[in-house]
Amino acid sequence: MKKRFLLTVLTILALFLNNEAFAKDFSDDSLKYKLIKTTFDYAPIREEASRNAVRFTHLKSGVSLYSDKQTSDFYKVDLGLNKPYWIEKIYIKEDGKSAYNKSSKVSKIKFYQNKDNYIVKINTKTKTPYKVYQNENGLKFQLYNINVNNKDLKVKFKDGGKFNYSVKKANNGSEILTVNYRNNEPIFGYDVENKKELFGGSLVFSIKKPIKVDSKKPLNKVKIALDAGHGGKECGAVSGGVYEKNINLQITNELNEILKDRGAKTVLTRKKDIDTELYSRVDKARDKNVDIFISIHQNSLPNPKNWAKKHGSGVYYYNENAKALAHSIQRNLVKKTGFRDDGVFNASFAVIRSTDPVSILVECGYIIHPYERKKLTDPKFQKIVAAAIADGVEEYLNNTAL
Repeated sequence: MKKRFLLTVLTILALFLNNEAFAKDFSDDSLKYKLIKTTFDYAPIREEASRNAVRFTHLKSGVSLYSDKQTSDFYKVDLGLNKPYWIEKIYIKEDGKSAYNKSSKVSKIKFYQNKDNYIVKINTKTKTPYKVYQNENGLKFQLYNINVNNKDLKVKFKDGGKFNYSVKKANNGSEILTVNYRNNEPIFGYDVENKKELFGGSLVFSIKKPIKVDSKKPLNKVKIALDAGHGGKECGAVSGGVYEKNINLQITNELNEILKDRGAKTVLTRKKDIDTELYSRVDKARDKNVDIFISIHQNSLPNPKNWAKKHGSGVYYYNENAKALAHSIQRNLVKKTGFRDDGVFNASFAVIRSTDPVSILVECGYIIHPYERKKLTDPKFQKIVAAAIADGVEEYLNNTAL
């Protein structure tokens, strides 16, 4: 009895020391994978079973994934690549089990363009996982867990000369479809949509065509969403009796007037001190088909006593196509406010993860810094901050004009 008890304890200890502690294997003699589906737009696939792990890709709702293991909070998903990936359970629902052969057949690929976008339409019955890579030559779109029979595949190029594609074997017996978009034009946004059709479904990968910029009036007819951070019960940082949410709205209102005076079309995610859910801000901007998304904030630190060591203006971006805009706004903010250059950072904030539009988050200054707080609550200085951001957008547009 004691020997059996000791063996049990040693077995549990061995599992705990393993990287995938307490992960449950779904496999049996006939079925290997549990079928799961995403239930949330921008659901993150991560490189490890941790909320702090690197995000590999984000998926729209309704994408089918195949899992052979789970922890208490995550499912391990098989993309046919050289390493496991994970998705948190709060973003999915279980949809039964799947046999070993789990690839979705791709029957047709069409490359074309319309007035606003370059488009790739891929006919496949199942919404399968994907990833978009951005590089200096354009974009690379990969579709996983699919099967391409070259004999039956129908490919149509209609004004789609900017694209090429290739197919390679994956590690799990399925295939990976790679579509390359090569162009010297700047990337102003891209999106992936799943569409239901009469005899199945299709995945549509669309890339926004560049904005036509008038060098004399670069903001003319450019659509810009302005997001005053926080609001309502969500106060943001608070220091010296000053609420961040109020400064955010004041600077946003000033920026709104300046941009409109210069010819831009603007959308405000909130106009008053009201509760506004994070993703509804993004959805409102995308529903209006805006070109640029700017979220206005004031910074703080976990320990406010450190304000003397780190302060000033900073700008954050997530997608590579927003990096140039972030740097342009940061240059103008530092130059015209006189604040310290706190830097430009790549960060995974909910409001700037959308790939369409070009999205950035501005930390105008540190509300916990006595001097910066005093300046940021001054209406005259708020106009200087707003004008600097507008100048940064104009500089960005002029630099990317064709």
